[in-house]
Amino acid sequence: MNKTLSFYWLVFKNLLAEELVIFRETFSDKIINLGIWVSITAGIFGYIMPEFGLSADYGSFQLAGLIASAGLFEIFPSVMTLLSDIDGDRIISYQLTLPVPSWLILMKKIVYYAINALSLAICVTPIGKIVLWNQFDLTKIRIIPFILMLIVTSIFYGTFTLWLTARAKNMATIGNVWMRFLFPMWFLGGFQFSWAVLYKISPILAYLNLLNPLTYVMEGTRAALLGQQDFISVWICILALSIFSILSGWYATVKLKQRLDFV
Repeated sequence: MNKTLSFYWLVFKNLLAEELVIFRETFSDKIINLGIWVSITAGIFGYIMPEFGLSADYGSFQLAGLIASAGLFEIFPSVMTLLSDIDGDRIISYQLTLPVPSWLILMKKIVYYAINALSLAICVTPIGKIVLWNQFDLTKIRIIPFILMLIVTSIFYGTFTLWLTARAKNMATIGNVWMRFLFPMWFLGGFQFSWAVLYKISPILAYLNLLNPLTYVMEGTRAALLGQQDFISVWICILALSIFSILSGWYATVKLKQRLDFV
């Protein structure tokens, strides 16, 4: 048993290391792109939009949304890359023939996507602090909940990447992934507003929005960064995202098994 587990771990580690080599080669470009996006967005909402009547602390509110969203924008290119492989070279099919459980190969993908998302989310915080400076109060951060939210969110993004890949038909329909799933979920999930504000406007819409996992990503991140008041409990958000991760991972495994014909 121990030898088998050691062998599984060795295969898993080597396959993950191969993925991380590619990630390391593109990481600097990702950080530059992230810096541009965060600096412009946080700067506008922190210094310009308050002149139009927005709250003076809206910049910090928006920065929390940027941290929560950092890994989200890696989902689309990841789905495109994996879907291209499924429709083309099928490297994943070769990996599924290795003498390890098939779920371990999919788990390796999830872990890689999660590491990708987590690395970017971590980098947003110092960039945002530099841009907003005194507007972003670091003393309000609840360290343990914040770390847990980053980890759970990144794992969800990893499983959701596989879920979207399983849902996409082929490369010809890849645009549907963004327009029908990622964009509506992100924009309606509270990127620019809180769940409490939506509830004041329409309780029905607010409760329906609890079916959107990105609602918990945004609310939990803001609760950990800005304080619990006016946001859904960070612990409820962590629990909800854990459930969404399990469900999306299970769905993706079932559908990819049918699509790639593996056991």
